[in-house]
Amino acid sequence: MMIILYILLFLKGSIILADDTTNNIHYFTSGPNLVSFNILPENTSIDNIFEDIEYDLVSIISEGEISHQVNNEWVGSLTNIEYDKGYWIITSNVTLLDIQGDLIEPSAYILYPGANLISYPYSNSQSIENGIPFYMNNNLYAIIGENSAALFSEGQIFGSLSHFEPNKGYWFLMNSLIPFEYNIPIEQHEDNNDYRMDDDLDIDYKQSTMQSVFFIKQAFYNGANLENSDNILIHCNNTYVGGRAWSGYMTDVIAMGNDTYSDTENYCEEMQNISITIENGNNSYEMYILGNTEWHNNEISIVSISNFELGDINFSNTLNVTDIIIMIDHIIQNNLLINEHKLLLADINFDNSINIADIILIVDLIIE
Repeated sequence: MMIILYILLFLKGSIILADDTTNNIHYFTSGPNLVSFNILPENTSIDNIFEDIEYDLVSIISEGEISHQVNNEWVGSLTNIEYDKGYWIITSNVTLLDIQGDLIEPSAYILYPGANLISYPYSNSQSIENGIPFYMNNNLYAIIGENSAALFSEGQIFGSLSHFEPNKGYWFLMNSLIPFEYNIPIEQHEDNNDYRMDDDLDIDYKQSTMQSVFFIKQAFYNGANLENSDNILIHCNNTYVGGRAWSGYMTDVIAMGNDTYSDTENYCEEMQNISITIENGNNSYEMYILGNTEWHNNEISIVSISNFELGDINFSNTLNVTDIIIMIDHIIQNNLLINEHKLLLADINFDNSINIADIILIVDLIIE
């Protein structure tokens, strides 16, 4: 049976049938799957669409709606599947869903300020850069996928989410209300590969329907940048909830939240503080988080991490008058700081400048 499943998994997933209807095969892993549907039957009720796999389903969640399986009956406000929406499909087993129906031409989306869970309507993958039209540049802040994210900042796109994929759903984080249409993929230049990064981390954490994204802007240990062999791990309640190998400036690490399902029981809760460690081989180091430490669902935080706390410019593991003297020497250009780690720790108010305001703040930290 599993051989048949894997064979089907590697098929294109879209087959034109004799009666001009189209067939699309969805592959769901056990647990949450962030998906969308560009092919649907005339009857779009969840009873009809998921009838063949109903015993493997736990819940279906869209933006603001949910339905659960209770005694083999669907209970909740979500009753129908729509082309333009994204969905968390939560299953108890690995399963395949075969849908026959009509392929609908993509329509415009209306995106509102905040998080919008929408579909990707095409049968071909395309890069984030190619898929987003120019008019979204000042309106779109970030996109969150399944354990991956893309941040639009400094005129660039950062993060492990590099491509839109068929049958996937995406959270668009918007600054303002705007109508939106994806650019049409150039079929001959795109394919259906899985572009999600392979973390290859030897830790066990589960995918959750609730995700908070931490972009690591800078990461230092003992005055040097982390190396690509270093893994960044996020914890809540002494439990691993996410991790990714350090890949440089703006590495995205997704922290999973408690979505009330048993596999995420000890995961992050709203406004709970996370902690971060780095691991290299058998060594593990607790890191200070410079920036926001609170977990919030479907939100983006940009932080830096260091094995020394903010203000500890001389790496002594304590804040003292020596740190103030070093800062003053830098401000009066008597002995300029050139080490990036020390420059990060000296900029206490994160304004990209070391000045008298930082001295006042470090004095406050010392006398606390």
